[in-house]
Parts: sequence; structure tokens; C-alpha cells
Amino acid sequence: MESINISFSLCIKKLFPTLIPFMLLSNILIRTNIINDISDSFKYIMNKIFKVNKNCAFAFIMGMISGTPSNAKYLKDLSQNNLINDKDIQNSLNFIHYTNPIFILQTIGSLYLKDKKLGLIILISHFISAFIIGIFNKKSYDNMIVKKNNNKNENIFNIFIESIKITIDTLLLILGIITVFLMFTTILNCFIKIDNNYKFIYGLFEITQGLHYLSTSNFNIIIKSSIASFLISFGGFCIHMQVFSIIDNKKIRYLPYLKSRIIHGILSIIFTFILTSIMY
Repeated sequence: MESINISFSLCIKKLFPTLIPFMLLSNILIRTNIINDISDSFKYIMNKIFKVNKNCAFAFIMGMISGTPSNAKYLKDLSQNNLINDKDIQNSLNFIHYTNPIFILQTIGSLYLKDKKLGLIILISHFISAFIIGIFNKKSYDNMIVKKNNNKNENIFNIFIESIKITIDTLLLILGIITVFLMFTTILNCFIKIDNNYKFIYGLFEITQGLHYLSTSNFNIIIKSSIASFLISFGGFCIHMQVFSIIDNKKIRYLPYLKSRIIHGILSIIFTFILTSIMY
């Protein structure tokens, strides 16, 4: 019961207020074809540097602002509007995986680690590591001419109502998955006794719980920051399930995504450790 209450409180007070406006906005922008101008502006970066379809620029930008699993929602919306294909989604998921910047700066930096500068270091390490993965992406998209939906004459009221329905469905899915994982780790904690210093390992399943345990550990600030950086870049299996539940009807393989998350986590540890060692 306690874990269920925590999951509802986490979603309603922290997660939903940051996701709702971005999810609504993204759906409206995509269906009104404003996405075309955004894609053209970032064509070179997406095609040449990150080696993905230019239309993935929208998920790239919005994902950096709102965090994951919104990235999956944006990519699915783009796919449903015939702007990208399954190959584009697979390749984009490798590096378009960002934790909400406000969560990193405020919750991790100020609340858990008691130092805003550490939050900034983790944020920089998180983004740079993702960019590196994107740069070394293998080109897997086709320079296809996509058939775009003509939504110019669609009633804006209908677009808005439909966007609300889609957003609510996605949020309920996220709530359900977070609740299940928190219940799982709570039950697991009853049967497997782990030293308090190492309970952060639960973050591999659900990151907020792992970060909470990490904040109460006796590790020095450099080790804490490095572990926190790994956890948010890896995302936890709870986030992984949210991402793949949102893009449920797409032919996307989990193993390349999992490999990218592990590499993302390792690179984040390296950058965070170096930066914190220099500054502290």
C-alpha cells in the first residue's frame, strides 16, 4: 500500500505536471504540420551528425526538454503521421534518451545530493554521453520521401480533444508501470536483505527509489554523483518498459536499446567522475 501511494504521489506531483504540457503540445504541432519547418532547420544535424531522418529532430528537441519516456511518445506520433519509419525509431532510441533536466537539477542535485553544482555536472555528462552515442550511430535510415498527412483542414478543436485523449492514455500507462515496479522492489526488499549502502541497486529497476537509497548511503560525493549519473542514463527497467509499451506496435528490438543504455551509463560515470574530481 505504501509503495502504491508513493507511485501515485510521484506521478501526480512530479511526473505528470512536466509531461502533460509537452505531450499535448507535441501532438498538436505534429498534426498541424509545423514539424516540417523544425525538421528542415535541423536537417544537417540529424542526417549528417546523428545519422537519422531529419524528422526525428522534433523528438530530439522535445525529448531534451521534457525527458523520457516522452521521447518514445514523440517518435510514435511521428511514425503514425508517416514522417519516420521503424528503422528511424530504432536508431533514434539509441541516443534520444534524456532524463528531464529539471529532475536532474532540482531533485537529484538539490534534494538528493544537496548541491546544485553536482546536478549541473550530471546533466552535462548525461547529454554529452547521449550525443556521443548519436554521433557513432550506424546510418540506418532511408532517404525516403514520406507521405505526410494533410491536416491543414482538420478542425483544431478535434485535434486538441484527440491530443488530450492520447496524452491521458499514455500517462495512465506510465502510472501503471511505475506502480508495478515499485511494488516489485518493495516485495523484493522484504525477502532479500541488502546493506543500506548498496540499496541503490534498486535503481536498476526504478530510478527514483534507487536515487533515494543512494542519497542515504555513506559514499563520498564523487562516488554518489557517479552512481546517480549511471542510474539516470541507464534509465532503469521501469523506464525501458514504459518506452517499449508506448511504441508497442512497432518492430523495435530491445537489445540495441539496452546496449545503448549501458554505454550511456558508463560514459556518464566517466564524465561525472572526471568533472567532480576536478571541482571537488
